[in-house]
Amino acid sequence: MLLLKNSQIFFLGCLFFIIGIALEHFWQADIFIIYVVVLSLTTLLTFIWTRLNVRNAFLVLFFFFVGFSVAILAEREASNVFIDFYNNKGEITFNATVAEEPDRRVDHVKIVVNADYLAATGQAVSGKVLIKTPLYPEYFYGDFLEISCQLCQPQLIQDFHYDQYLARYGIYSLCFEPEIKSLGQNKSNWLLGGIFKLKGKIIRLINKIFPEPQASFLGGLLYGARGGIPEGLMDKFNRTGITHIIAISGYNITILAAVSQNILMGLYVSRKKAFWATIFLILFFVIFSGASASVVRAGVMGGLVLLARQSGRLSKVSNVLILTAALMLFFNPKLLFYDAGWQLSFAATIGLVYLSPIFSLYLKRLPEFFGIKESLTNTLSAIILTLPIILFQFGRLSVVAPLANLLVLPVIPLAMATGFAAVVTGFIWLPLGKVLGWVAILILNYIENIAEIFSSFSWSSLAIENFSIAYVVGGYLLIAALMFGGQAKLARERQLS
Repeated sequence: MLLLKNSQIFFLGCLFFIIGIALEHFWQADIFIIYVVVLSLTTLLTFIWTRLNVRNAFLVLFFFFVGFSVAILAEREASNVFIDFYNNKGEITFNATVAEEPDRRVDHVKIVVNADYLAATGQAVSGKVLIKTPLYPEYFYGDFLEISCQLCQPQLIQDFHYDQYLARYGIYSLCFEPEIKSLGQNKSNWLLGGIFKLKGKIIRLINKIFPEPQASFLGGLLYGARGGIPEGLMDKFNRTGITHIIAISGYNITILAAVSQNILMGLYVSRKKAFWATIFLILFFVIFSGASASVVRAGVMGGLVLLARQSGRLSKVSNVLILTAALMLFFNPKLLFYDAGWQLSFAATIGLVYLSPIFSLYLKRLPEFFGIKESLTNTLSAIILTLPIILFQFGRLSVVAPLANLLVLPVIPLAMATGFAAVVTGFIWLPLGKVLGWVAILILNYIENIAEIFSSFSWSSLAIENFSIAYVVGGYLLIAALMFGGQAKLARERQLS
């Protein structure tokens, strides 16, 4: 421990902070005992600060118990100040504010509201409630509502932990078939409100320019809306392993950011200009899609991949990556076990940063025209690093995913660019927007045809049952060993060149 550099101590501190959060999931400890331990370690660190070897060991241990205590404090205790206290206790009436952009599906709308107070007593309450309502009347972000319904607790649905899935968003109550009275507009974020209004206009314009299912498909690409995409098309995307293209997730953004940068460099744009152009693209889509926590996280992941490629210093990127993970878990420890999107985001980012250069070494004879080699190495790296999580979380293996992604991913930025250009020109003159929309429709049809062809094979997607957490750990240990050997060979190659 004495010989470790400050950057290495920093990395270990963040790592043990995350390990502390992880262990709390399996070992329920008394928060008072953890406080005593943290206080004792803080006192000891004060006295032994100048003894480097001992200090470093206690410093890492200190961050471990801080992580442990953060996870304990994130657990909710039943209290009448929280709206979920009234779950399964008959009908209640409460006032609440629409907290997010409503999620409109084919035959219903899902609305997340922040509870303000109970209508009958005026008692202040807090907490989120997920409400399912008909398509009409419409409600919008910031609306202030009086809601009457029977609250219920989210339950396990077959093998899907719906309760845990919602818990990571801080939602512990569901409300079906409510009676809703609109009370006007409450205080809301003016920037988000403005973005959502602009987004609504764009959605209406897309529906004028594009037919279905291309309109819904383009909506998925541009702002992650997948509610209107036909179930048959979604199933084809699932079977071919390309569903991520219509979800603004870290997994999606990291791959698209890398592919976009490769394409720009393939068009002889300098690396520096391609870097900043792609950063601007990520920032635009984060804002345009509403800048929710998951989308901001996705943007951060995409930015990290670009930073790793730009700086070329893996040690520096490692610290940024693990600090990002630690900060996200500090604010929401439930992400670690309950958010598959968070897990896939970091796995894909690690693959693109550490595994992609190794694949480039073995695939150096492939042509680099239009970023073909880079696209293949990026796709394989992301797929391999996310495979154990996908098998554990979804129990499905898409055999055709590598080839399908290789054929689809390079045209995604083109589909997004032409679709966006059609929308912008459509604002100015609708007929011109429709003409430009034909180009986008051709590309969208190409993607749909790839999904149609590859999903038609009976063996394109295999069900993998009983893939336990032990297999996940074993899978990542094997991948880590292969990456360690690959990095060593990569270092030798660089020394010889």
